[in-house]
Amino acid sequence: WLVVGEKFERGHQHNSQDIVCSLFEKIVKKLVKLKAGSQQDSEYSQLAAKTLSDSLGAARLCALVEYLPSIRDLITEAEFDATQANSIESNLSHWKLVSLLTCFINALLKLDRPMILILDDLQWAEALAIELVLGEILESIEKQNNAHLFLFIGLYRDDEVSIYHPLFAKINCLHESSNINTTDIQLSAFSKNDLVNMISNELKLPKRLIGELSDVVYKKTSGHILFAVELLNSMVRDSTIYFSMRRRQFHWKLDRVYSLKTDETVATFIISTLSTLHPDALKALQILSCCGFHTDVAVLELFEESNISPCRGILCSLQYLVDVGIVEIAGGLVAFAHDLIQQHVYENIDLSQRLDLHFNIALFLGLKTSMNSASIQAMGSIEDGFKNLYISESKTAEGPVLSERSLLSIAADHINHAGPDFILELSQRKLFATWNLIVGKEMSVRSNFGCALHYYEQGILFIGNGVWIDDGVISNHQLCLDLYEGASNASLAMRNHKLVDYYTSVIFQNVWFERSIPAWIILMTSLESFGKHKEIVDKGIRLIRRLDIDVPPSPPGPRELV
Repeated sequence: WLVVGEKFERGHQHNSQDIVCSLFEKIVKKLVKLKAGSQQDSEYSQLAAKTLSDSLGAARLCALVEYLPSIRDLITEAEFDATQANSIESNLSHWKLVSLLTCFINALLKLDRPMILILDDLQWAEALAIELVLGEILESIEKQNNAHLFLFIGLYRDDEVSIYHPLFAKINCLHESSNINTTDIQLSAFSKNDLVNMISNELKLPKRLIGELSDVVYKKTSGHILFAVELLNSMVRDSTIYFSMRRRQFHWKLDRVYSLKTDETVATFIISTLSTLHPDALKALQILSCCGFHTDVAVLELFEESNISPCRGILCSLQYLVDVGIVEIAGGLVAFAHDLIQQHVYENIDLSQRLDLHFNIALFLGLKTSMNSASIQAMGSIEDGFKNLYISESKTAEGPVLSERSLLSIAADHINHAGPDFILELSQRKLFATWNLIVGKEMSVRSNFGCALHYYEQGILFIGNGVWIDDGVISNHQLCLDLYEGASNASLAMRNHKLVDYYTSVIFQNVWFERSIPAWIILMTSLESFGKHKEIVDKGIRLIRRLDIDVPPSPPGPRELV
């Protein structure tokens, strides 16, 4: 079996397409790794490379490599000429990317090697990503008669999925489908016997010796596995459970086990256990929680240069946080052991302190790029800033150089968490709107239109709807126009006519007719895609009349034509 998995992240729904692409990128990386495996694996890898090359063709491979860069390592003999991809990418929409990914996976399944794809925390995926994986991909696999070689495992928390959640509707569709077999598995809490087996295995003791300990742990946690693990870890930390050199085995102080006080929920218990952390370790943990479920080590290394970092730095606290089971480090990333820990560390930071952290992180990372007010003024235009954006290189001991523009994307995420209400100075709000515009443009280039729309909308929130007058520093008029045109284009690519109509109407209200022509084209294209031809004719006539061309209210009769 070829098995790969990925998980969505709380509060980062706009990155859903990137996570889906990361899942497919992991498939390619596995195929690359098989090259150096056994003869059978090596032959399969070579065959997969040839099949993908033949099925996709040069132009589509060049388009796909922008999303799955490891294809370069898999199909080494291919010429990835960017000009070949331009014929596809110039108009690449979300739905064309869907076509590329479905073609990719069906080509691999033709090789008769079964595949398992796993996506965790589907409750945090946006609607388009859910439709892509549970709709387009599954349906295409079934139509190609490859379903017997494919297993999809999706995990979600049913208490976070209401009847209005797009996942709820999609699961119902799958249940009603006669062509796709679905199985629901409801995960329950650990049974008492499961908990006994876990403790026995971890302490390397027979079950008869851990009866009382496991009884207490089960009663205090009700079998909630994360709760049980955190409770046992806390007992190890405070030496309630300790290793006896005399007995050469783990032992525990039973009176202290019985007197342990636990909170009503695992969340509050986790927070209570963090109160014993060193202040520097706690500050490092708070910074990590502001960065989300996982953070690049290279970014944390940059923080070492700033006053954001605690006195002893973040990196020196990491190993301790790993040792106590709060975070994990792998592949150049620092991740929380569980998203509940990240969530409750984050939510227990005082609101004003949390907003300050996001603001300071954003400002620090933003200044590492060329996107500050002075440089934008010197560039003369936002478009110049987009083309000339650079990021000072930063490496980790085990990781690569931070990718170009990645810091600005992270900075934009942090400033968006702080929100426009936190930023009082108009010049700063325009600067942060510009960040969002640039990141939105980058996402549009990558055809990640759901993500692009998110950044355009955030930029609009910062700039506001009434600031279309230039002030000599940043062209407000052009900034507003770029944000609204970007949002209109992204909405068009996502086939959301309601949003297209709204964003183009704001443009029509605020710019000269000549400058609104691109917006009219976007609106007309959207209307045409939904077959609203009468509206196109009506709006077209109004446009022609605005050009002082007389259009009669009704078609002329035969005599009038003569």
